[in-house]
Amino acid sequence: MSLWLLFGAVSLSAQGASFYFPYLNNASPGSNRLMPLRVVNFDSLVAMQMVIRWDPKVLKFLTIDQFTLDGLSLSDFNTIRAVDSGYVRLQWEGPTSLPPGSSVADSSSLFRMRFNLIGPDSSCSSLVVTEILDFPALNFELVKVLADTSNLAYNLDECPHTKGFICIGFTSSTEDPAASELPLSLSPNPFLVSAELNFELAEKTDAQVFITDAMGRIVFKKYFFELSPGQHGMVIENGMLGAPGLYSLTLRAGRKIVTRKFIQL
Repeated sequence: MSLWLLFGAVSLSAQGASFYFPYLNNASPGSNRLMPLRVVNFDSLVAMQMVIRWDPKVLKFLTIDQFTLDGLSLSDFNTIRAVDSGYVRLQWEGPTSLPPGSSVADSSSLFRMRFNLIGPDSSCSSLVVTEILDFPALNFELVKVLADTSNLAYNLDECPHTKGFICIGFTSSTEDPAASELPLSLSPNPFLVSAELNFELAEKTDAQVFITDAMGRIVFKKYFFELSPGQHGMVIENGMLGAPGLYSLTLRAGRKIVTRKFIQL
């Protein structure tokens, strides 16, 4: 019987692990590129499932290798339709469901994906950790084991995830070439005292704002419920963060997500 049935884990409204892919500019058409999936706060895990998406018109899937998680291998990925569909499914169950589970060091790579860049100059593709809600559905989930052998389940909203990008033949002038999908501005940047975040929604939806430091740790989060279409915003003050340095702000609204890096002086 699958661990998903055995555990009976309860979803926890708290921070799970963070996932992030790199951001590659000015890649050469026709070349092969490696995209490692790195993690922070990935400890005591006993099961995991997720979907990884990209644009199959820009990136041709080749393989997945360099696995660092206990028991993780290519057989845990469903890659049958990866070339034409632009996604793979990952379902992993650790070698044991007992403490301490499986852990990897912060900023380590769980695995790396290899792609051939088939898109033309000035094309780009994101690479994102997500889930599939169409049939057959696969929901994102991490299951963590505690010292008393009980389990906690984390969903997609509880695990910060920064999508990566490959830009072919050009250097993006923004942090996210697909930012037009969810218009967002953060200014001034850098800032000393405060900055203003503004974003625009095309439809009524819930939204979440996560800010992570350079190590991928969440330092601030805020939830917005049933926001109406149109302009919205908030003020980010230095007292909400930590020491001066580089931070990443992720805005998730419905099924759309955008990330911006900023500097607090």
